[in-house]
Amino acid sequence: MFLYEFAGPDPLTVKLIAVTNQLKSSIDQGQGKTDWTTDEFLAYLQDQGINIDSSDLYDMIKNPPLSKIISNIQADKIIFKGQAEGGEVNPDEDQSQQVVQQMAKSAMK
Repeated sequence: MFLYEFAGPDPLTVKLIAVTNQLKSSIDQGQGKTDWTTDEFLAYLQDQGINIDSSDLYDMIKNPPLSKIISNIQADKIIFKGQAEGGEVNPDEDQSQQVVQQMAKSAMK
């Protein structure tokens, strides 16, 4: 996430991106629930003080910056970037490279 993505007149959008990005990070690290329904996700956002409805969410995931975090909504399931269609998280290239580098450092010791 880049700082220019937070530059905008709408503080609700900034909060939405921050909360969604934090949720995706916890999912990527294996600390969060991976299979979110639309209703669960909207309830999570409401708990964070963001009140949007499902039609707004469908519109928002089509455009940046939310389109960089959520890839699709299929059968009422939220599919985050880097997830397989079944809701399982696929490691992205950066994370894979970090693991390889850590293994190489360990082997050199």
